Amino acid sequence: MNRIHLTVALVVGALLLSVGSAAARPPAGDWTFLRKDAFRHYACKVPDRAARGTWQIRTATFINGNDDARELRIGAYAAIARGGNRNIVVSRTDTRWQGAYIKLTLRGGVRNDDRLWVQGSYYGPAKPWSDGTRIAAITRCG
Repeated sequence: MNRIHLTVALVVGALLLSVGSAAARPPAGDWTFLRKDAFRHYACKVPDRAARGTWQIRTATFINGNDDARELRIGAYAAIARGGNRNIVVSRTDTRWQGAYIKLTLRGGVRNDDRLWVQGSYYGPAKPWSDGTRIAAITRCG
């Protein structure tokens, strides 16, 4: 391989790597990375004006290259648990991908000691308290 071909190959390789890594990033703003299954899950929080001292939780599930999820109507499930897996404060499921994301907002007096669980909606029952992330550990949306 001559020097020009090698240079072109290196540039193309670098571009492909940068596109792949950029695609794995959360949407614009400040987000906490929660976990990865077939998708990548992020969350952030904003004060809930309807219930002083509580939060609204925003989640963003990134399709992570699994484009067949659209055709198969596989989406994202998010739940807030309080004190145990069976005490679900609020939950949502959605299969509507907008671009590369499903974004959900969870409202309902979410407290710092509650826990958030987000997963692809292709496997079953969640343990949102045992496996979840404490709301206090989630960054404020920026």
